[in-house]
Amino acid sequence: MCDAKAVKVLFKSPVTDDMIRFLTNTTLRVIPCDREQKNAYPSPPSSPRDTQPHKRSLPSLMTFISRLVRYTNVYTSTLLTATCYLHKLQRILPRDAHGLPSTSHRIFLACLILSAKFHNDSSPQNRHWAEYTDGVFCLEDVNLMERQLLQLLDWDVRVGEEDLYESLQPLLEPIKLDLQRSRKVMARNYYHQRNISASSSTSTLVGTPSLQSLKSVPSWSRLPSLSRLSSSSSLSTTLETLPDKMALGPRGHSPHDYNAVAMV
Repeated sequence: MCDAKAVKVLFKSPVTDDMIRFLTNTTLRVIPCDREQKNAYPSPPSSPRDTQPHKRSLPSLMTFISRLVRYTNVYTSTLLTATCYLHKLQRILPRDAHGLPSTSHRIFLACLILSAKFHNDSSPQNRHWAEYTDGVFCLEDVNLMERQLLQLLDWDVRVGEEDLYESLQPLLEPIKLDLQRSRKVMARNYYHQRNISASSSTSTLVGTPSLQSLKSVPSWSRLPSLSRLSSSSSLSTTLETLPDKMALGPRGHSPHDYNAVAMV
């Protein structure tokens, strides 16, 4: 899963110098090639009847790849998928195989052409690829190297996810490390926020009245009810007026009236 995410990140990133150096080193490991050597004797002058177009001198492989990337504006995914064909070709070729000075250039160009044609709906034609080489290869050269590579691969140009993971591992490792660090930072922030939430919840619980403090608050049952208050009020009123009523006696007669009645 981590490899798949790293591949997505890698394919969405622009082409860098590190990618070009990686492709250069991968191509050079496919087959050992002779360096261009100067002849011990001066070469004879070219015949005036020679009508073949003059080919430019062979640039370094890194310069050659950089020019192709700049001229074609190739996608990162297309460029790096060519690495899978380079690894397949390295496993197919005999160990004692030896190439010419231009063999590495031919191998990389052929792998890039296959990657562009197989993974894109539209891709440059071979005559355009010949132009992108700045005159290093002609159209016949491009057609020949493409056919030779297809024959070596037995026309199997499929590239699976495992092929990408294996071929691009040196480029994927730094991305996977960044993804792991990002996950750790996110996890650390998550736990930090969770601890803050837990602390705030604890402080809220501490700030609420406890059961003991609630017991100290008089309950409604202990408080005098409205009916009791009204009864007490009426009772006090009755007690205050009671001497006056007692002084009147029954039916409002005074004590002197009682004495008069008793005397009669």
